[in-house]
Amino acid sequence: MTNRPKVTLLAAMSIDGFIAPSDKEALPSTTWTSKEDWQFFTKQSKAIGTMILGSKTFETIKRALPERQMIIMTSEPSRYAEYSDPGLEFTSDPPAEILTKLQATGVKEVALCGGAHIYALFMQQGLVDEMALTVEPYVFGEGIKLFAGKMQQQFVLTKQEQLNEAGTLVLFYQRASEK
Repeated sequence: MTNRPKVTLLAAMSIDGFIAPSDKEALPSTTWTSKEDWQFFTKQSKAIGTMILGSKTFETIKRALPERQMIIMTSEPSRYAEYSDPGLEFTSDPPAEILTKLQATGVKEVALCGGAHIYALFMQQGLVDEMALTVEPYVFGEGIKLFAGKMQQQFVLTKQEQLNEAGTLVLFYQRASEK
């Protein structure tokens, strides 16, 4: 790993690999992901401490989350001038530059928390070191894919954990070693 914070991608997805159905209004993620996933996400993101997410994902939250620093990637940081919480930072910097700045402040790990565009940006640049993917027992058939675009990287399953009786699983992956 290079001299930058470790990047751990956190995502909840359906069995068929979608992080949201096509109609997010009819079925927002707050209704199809389990309470156990929310508890897992909260625990993991607090333990890591620094989150990176896109503006669309932030728009679903619209506030700072307690005990976490949130870096929101947006093409228009000035749109968020009304947010004065010190736990929020809005930036148009590219992924590698964000990580370099965080490294300079002593940050050792970040949680990459969506959405699909942000996941793809980091993945395409080879910046994702680990993934914790919650697989919820839903099938959408179509929707927003976890990843879109050209990329090819290998990860290794290191652990799996069942969160509830319904069959919600968390799959932990680590980037395969470079040979």
